[in-house]
Amino acid sequence: MIGWHRGVQVVQRNSLHGHLLADIFIGKQHGFIVVLSYLNAISNALQLLQFSSAYVNDYYHNLWLTRSKRLFRVSIKLFLTTCILRILTPGLLCPVGGQVYSIWWSAGFLILVLIYLATFRQIGYQQYEILALLITSIHIIIQFPVSCKVPGLNLPSTLPVYITIFSAFAMLPLSLEVSVCLVAVYITLSEGLDKLYDQVRAENRTYVKPSDPIPWVKFDLNRLITEGYRLNPRSAHILAMRALEWTFICFAAVYVRFWNNIRRRFVFFKLGKSVQARAQRDTARRGRVCWIEAIVPSKVSKEYQRLLKENECLDKTEWIYIQSYESVTMLFADIVGFTKMSSGLTASQVVNMLGSLVRQFDALCEIKHCEKLGLIGDCYYCVSGCPDHFRYHARSCTEMGLGMCEILKSFNQVFGTKINIRVGVHTGRVHAAVIGAIRFHYDVYSYDAIIANELEQTGKPGLVHISQTTYDQVHKHYRAIPGPELVINREDTFGWARRVPETVRILTYFIEPSSTNIRQTIYSMPEMRDESPSNTTSATLSSDLNWSSFNSSSGLPSEEEKEPDRQSMWIEYRSNAQGLADIKMSHQTNAMKLKRDIALIDDLRADPANHRLLFTQPPLTSILSQFRSPEIEWHYQLHIKQAVGPVFADSPKLARICDAVVLLLVNTLIIAIVLIVNFQRQSLLFSPLLLTLAVIICWILCFTGTHYPDRIESPFLQTFYNVCVHPVAYECILGIYTLLPAVVTSALAIDPMRPQQFSEVADVYFTLMSISTFTHCIPSSSAAWGRGISAALTLACGFLRWGSHEFSSGEESGLCLTGKVVKNGVNLRNEELISFYQAAVSWTLIWILSRDTERTSKLCFFVHREAEIESEAAEIAAKEANVLLYNIIPKYVFCDLERIGRENLSDRSSSLRYAVTHEMIAVAFISISNFFSTLYREDHEGGAASLRMLHRIICSFDSLLENFQYVEKIKSIRENYLVAAGLDRELVRHESKKNAYMVELMRYCMMARDRLHNFSQTVLHDEVDLVVKIGYNVGPATAGIIGTAKPHYDIWGDTVNVASRMCYTGIPGMIQVTEVAREELENTFYFSYRGEFFVKGKGHMRTYICDGGK
Repeated sequence: MIGWHRGVQVVQRNSLHGHLLADIFIGKQHGFIVVLSYLNAISNALQLLQFSSAYVNDYYHNLWLTRSKRLFRVSIKLFLTTCILRILTPGLLCPVGGQVYSIWWSAGFLILVLIYLATFRQIGYQQYEILALLITSIHIIIQFPVSCKVPGLNLPSTLPVYITIFSAFAMLPLSLEVSVCLVAVYITLSEGLDKLYDQVRAENRTYVKPSDPIPWVKFDLNRLITEGYRLNPRSAHILAMRALEWTFICFAAVYVRFWNNIRRRFVFFKLGKSVQARAQRDTARRGRVCWIEAIVPSKVSKEYQRLLKENECLDKTEWIYIQSYESVTMLFADIVGFTKMSSGLTASQVVNMLGSLVRQFDALCEIKHCEKLGLIGDCYYCVSGCPDHFRYHARSCTEMGLGMCEILKSFNQVFGTKINIRVGVHTGRVHAAVIGAIRFHYDVYSYDAIIANELEQTGKPGLVHISQTTYDQVHKHYRAIPGPELVINREDTFGWARRVPETVRILTYFIEPSSTNIRQTIYSMPEMRDESPSNTTSATLSSDLNWSSFNSSSGLPSEEEKEPDRQSMWIEYRSNAQGLADIKMSHQTNAMKLKRDIALIDDLRADPANHRLLFTQPPLTSILSQFRSPEIEWHYQLHIKQAVGPVFADSPKLARICDAVVLLLVNTLIIAIVLIVNFQRQSLLFSPLLLTLAVIICWILCFTGTHYPDRIESPFLQTFYNVCVHPVAYECILGIYTLLPAVVTSALAIDPMRPQQFSEVADVYFTLMSISTFTHCIPSSSAAWGRGISAALTLACGFLRWGSHEFSSGEESGLCLTGKVVKNGVNLRNEELISFYQAAVSWTLIWILSRDTERTSKLCFFVHREAEIESEAAEIAAKEANVLLYNIIPKYVFCDLERIGRENLSDRSSSLRYAVTHEMIAVAFISISNFFSTLYREDHEGGAASLRMLHRIICSFDSLLENFQYVEKIKSIRENYLVAAGLDRELVRHESKKNAYMVELMRYCMMARDRLHNFSQTVLHDEVDLVVKIGYNVGPATAGIIGTAKPHYDIWGDTVNVASRMCYTGIPGMIQVTEVAREELENTFYFSYRGEFFVKGKGHMRTYICDGGK
């Protein structure tokens, strides 16, 4: 997968602690612009060196504790090597075989060993900080009771100082301030003692006794310091070189520390940003899943999503979710008098009042093991026994109906209304299916469902009307009164065209809501307690129905409601002393930052991918530090070579710029020093060539670091780029670059030196060779194997160059070594052995630092890659959930809910409150009026085949919506299809034509009519002529979501009711509209007057037929 970086834009926009991960190469920029962006990113990256709270700082260090422990042990091992060197050196080099004050080294050695063993215990990061300070102090202290030393070396042993500096700055868990203090004290004391030795030697030349078999200089400084290694006091040149040496070593150590700390923090922040972004997407996805499961049962939702993935390559009309159930119970309930009552209320008040009832119905539905199916106007219907089997489904629905009657009684008492409810309950077989591709919902279909609906319509208000099949299962539990016989006219089908009429008579019964248990159940519900008279302070509708519209601020949740899980973490943090100190010293803004820090740590701990474990053991090989997976290694190299993802300031590609500039300064400095100290004519000719080579290599590194091949126009430069970025070629180029200081030092110091200048030139040479050696620690964009080979070549160059010279001295200077060991009695072989030992330790130190730099760099890439892969997977899952979600409710509605903080349905304790009043919309009802009377048949697959046909018809209507901007489906109920236009206020606001959405809806109705006609011809072959009726109306309406279970998005108002009446009283195949609709559309379409018809709730209305467009 080369697109692992997709979705990183979400992470980039998620600013954490004021720091933004900026892609340096964004916008296809290159060259100097990249350098400016890089410098700005480096400046911003300095913010990463500080954390906003001790809480995050502690967690960060705990993540890196394993790596810190390993580097801590390596530092102790290096300290032990210096102890071994100090213990062995006097015995190897001192001609008399003496070892002065070796007990100091033995004691220090023993303490370091004990601390090393203590690291295998469970110790926290703070304890390691204390131990790091302790071992560094011990290592510094034991360097001063020095042993006997050979005067001919003429140099102090700098290896312990190098190890101390690099360990303090780059390896041990010490703060920068503490490291600076320790190193400054160490260097000051070391140089101060050297100066003291010079003075003592200058004042005590008589201590050299010619009669001694071996002339040694011995001092006795309070019997603690015994050393005499320098023959002459050091000159100003030597002091300057020593200052340069310490400055460079400290700079190299701080440079390594800076990049390692920056990259480690980048790893932490990248992981934090990715985890938080993924957690936010997961939270959003879970919220969307809650929506889906709230509208479609969880069991159905999982199965539907599985079918959706399996059939993603197929057209939606080619598959359908459908399940058959042989015995379930259905309930239909209609609120009697609600339409009349609502005529005197505003649309918003109607929605609020209906929502108050539905909320209580939903709560009772859940208690009684019923599955809510939906709401049709003021008609509520549900089922028990599917999709989850429930043995007592008949009794469950009966009690549901009785409970609804009790709720209506209580509702009338609270609000002073006079409404009632009719309830019909029937037990039989059904097909549970999800019909349609857009705004689908879970519903049941069968003749038995039609019977349940008829029982409701023929029932009596305040009673539960049940069928004989239901009575047979519940008659032992309730008192039933015989009801009228229900007559159902149906047709049995024999072939598509042959249908035989049949009359079915069903015995019915009425059940009175007189059960005491029902009342106790109802009044124990929280919804009823909220609506009880004792808790009602006013009888007015405005106060008792405290519902929030979209524009209301009361719908906004508090911070505590949004993050209940964070509160416990916040309290836990405030309970400790550090948290109290931070809070007391911070303003409210800082306290909020601390709270976000806790949220970050909580997300990292709850990360299901456990990416934090990567800090413990990165997936790299132990020797070459390559990824164990060839694919990941290929991704890493591709990321360096080509623009396949965002490049941040921690990238090795961009580190080449800093490395190139710093190495150029080092080469220039060394060339200048060699020219000053040992100026020769050949040096004047040779130096510009080396400096030119350094500049060329610097340009190559900057060029490859600021460009990508797809942004280079020249074919030659593209080829040149591809060659230079090859791993082997790049290491060779960088190796030459870092070897230049050693070449300059060796080549330009090869001229004969006069004996009297031996001390100064030797000091300069060893200083420059030390700088050349530890220059290999600087490149933060190189592989450890390349640094190891280059460092070995540098050390070999130094040994070959120095070993090839025999420095002779005058007879008066008998203390200087010559090429013959016997002159001074010192075993030169032992001296070379110690030099090799120091070189090996120096190479090991360089290897360790380079390896840690490379592993940190690759870990930074790996964590970002893995986190983004997980983030991409979560994003894909979120998109899939969005597809389902936006098929259920419009996207703009969900955005409105997010703005008021009500997008999450996981909290069922409160009802969803969303209602928006529209001054003018267009509504259309489309009904296949003869589908169940002509096409539906249960003798073939029990009716499943007919439902597949209905599914294809509804999906064909859904597919037409893609051609219209303003038209959207509201819902489909069995053979009825409801669409509207003008609900997206932002979309309508930007439209220049006022009635554009009305025109679109009319054209949609025409296309839907033609689509159904074509379906009858092509699929049914005119064997069955499907009849469509379409009703159209415009006017004000209220759109909203009500209820806690199955909260469908719906529209209410007279406009919707009249459109429904236009459909049911219309002419088959025609579009019937109201007079208001004709006035709005008469400039675009032809209309013919049909006449006046009685419309329930509205009286006589003038209606028109749309004859087509002009």
